[in-house]
Amino acid sequence: MTVKIGRCRLRSILRARKLRQTRFAEMVGMSKQQINDYVNDRVIMSLETAMRFSKALDCRIEDLYEWIEDDGPRRTE
Repeated sequence: MTVKIGRCRLRSILRARKLRQTRFAEMVGMSKQQINDYVNDRVIMSLETAMRFSKALDCRIEDLYEWIEDDGPRRTE
């Protein structure tokens, strides 16, 4: 089984917590533009960034993205 990264869920997480991108950027020590790049799927965050965000948001790293499971083609014998 293969797992592929899907859409970034940061926008919905921030909205659910009523947290603006600007404030979140200040919390994690990044620019608003960097946060906006993640929110709009222009950049995929590194593992280190995902860990920083998950700690700041008190969520799991896996919660930051949608995950697509791909079983691939099945062999028949």
